[in-house]
Amino acid sequence: MRLPLAIAIGAFATAVLAACGGGDQACFESGATAYAVHAPGDTSVVFNWPKAYHPVRVYAEATGELPANVANGLQLWANALHCNEISFAIVSDSTIADIIVRNPIFLPPLPAAGAFFADSVGACKGRTDVLVDSSNTLLRPIRSYVVPNNIDSVAIASCYHFVTAHELGHAIGMFSHSPDPADIMNSSPRRTELSINDRYTVQLLYHLNPYTRPSAR
Repeated sequence: MRLPLAIAIGAFATAVLAACGGGDQACFESGATAYAVHAPGDTSVVFNWPKAYHPVRVYAEATGELPANVANGLQLWANALHCNEISFAIVSDSTIADIIVRNPIFLPPLPAAGAFFADSVGACKGRTDVLVDSSNTLLRPIRSYVVPNNIDSVAIASCYHFVTAHELGHAIGMFSHSPDPADIMNSSPRRTELSINDRYTVQLLYHLNPYTRPSAR
């Protein structure tokens, strides 16, 4: 059953905090507001990387500043989680990766099974392909792309920095966009750091035990 967005967000935060009890409050931001994390139109598709997949293996194509931007983006998300809820390993072999990040000149065709999450800030755009089969299994690897959108090299370099972090947010389970332009998970991200609401939302997400699970390594 699809819940109205406001109800889904409120239920998400309330259920997680109730499950955690008082002992885990240090894991959560105070004074923050969560936004949705489920796949658009399907509240059953909620995902985080289980402990058995830690460290999550990430491959960054060796193109320009992409490896540095990927490392920076991963650090932002790891730092947002105060109780060691996730860890990452950057790998040089894409065949063993859980997440693959590439920097092509053009976005590749959409996969036949569907894709989520396109965004653009003018200078560049990104897309993360998340494929979930009929058994609610997420098919590894998740593939993220960051591509140029104009010829202004200074603007592109800046755009790559925060759009890469945004796409990595999708790749770790932030499957919706925030409606607030102050959040990095807004559909047109313009921030270089996570907001308090970004941090709070991912903290709640990583204290869930969702039904959607990744395919075996």
